[in-house]
Amino acid sequence: MSQLSQPTFRHTPVLADEVCQLLINDRSGVYVDGTFGLGGHSKALSLLLNDDATLVGIDQDESALAQFDPSLIRQKLHLVCTNFENLDQVLHDLNMTQVHGILLDLGLNSFSLGDPKRGFAFSLTGPLDMRFDRSNEFTAETVINEYSQEKLAEIIFRYGEERNSRRIARRIVEMRTQKRLTTSDELKLAVVKSVDPRFQNKSLARVFQAFRIEVNREMEVLGTLLESALDCLAPGGRLAVISYHSLEDRMVKNHFRDLSMDVPRQPGMHDSEIKIPFLKRITAKPLIAGDVEAGLNPRARSAKLRVAERTSHARQ
Repeated sequence: MSQLSQPTFRHTPVLADEVCQLLINDRSGVYVDGTFGLGGHSKALSLLLNDDATLVGIDQDESALAQFDPSLIRQKLHLVCTNFENLDQVLHDLNMTQVHGILLDLGLNSFSLGDPKRGFAFSLTGPLDMRFDRSNEFTAETVINEYSQEKLAEIIFRYGEERNSRRIARRIVEMRTQKRLTTSDELKLAVVKSVDPRFQNKSLARVFQAFRIEVNREMEVLGTLLESALDCLAPGGRLAVISYHSLEDRMVKNHFRDLSMDVPRQPGMHDSEIKIPFLKRITAKPLIAGDVEAGLNPRARSAKLRVAERTSHARQ
């Protein structure tokens, strides 16, 4: 199927105005959209950047990239299908040493979420897949059928923050002794049979989130990117991260905080002992969507945006 004959999907980028306002510090610079998806944020950035700016779009979902029409970006645009943890390699391949802004929107794009074959949504019937990168053979089906009961409970509790994790894990193991679990409906049934009906939807969202994080190594990848991205920024360059659950937001918050703190000079302290901040936090607290945006775009309700700027000092 050609790109022109593929179906189109409505996609509204979250906190787009805030991202554009806070990320752009050089209108002729190089900007990386590390979670390009359907290109919503990049299109918004393109409207404000000069014609001689450069945009680099990274996404590991090849089918999402195929939906985008490059003519919508008037600046030079590089689209790369890979995980954003490979940012160093992407920039090396493009002969770029430093960039002026990096954006990460850690939410699922509407294209992937609405595709039953991807298995991300408990409201849709599909296979237990949940991969961002479909070339990866490791799927949610593997996790759910081959992990121990203890490991399943740990994942559900750690990544889903679901208090009924042990009960749900036990139910999954009971069901898979009868047959291998292969569909999202079967995982949904395990959760529904394990929790109070009043809280089923919240528990379902947490469990599906937990297995998606495990399949795609999301916390590990985010940690890697936070380390490498800051070194790719030019002085004055900024990193903006939109997170959607507390684990992601906490990691970003702590990383920005630790690298933005200085150590006051104490009596007898040598110059080598003085820690000069590597970052400046642009957002003291995370920015959230206003009532109007949250009403129009449900995805924005849980979004939190944090932005930090690299100083001219070296990392210590």
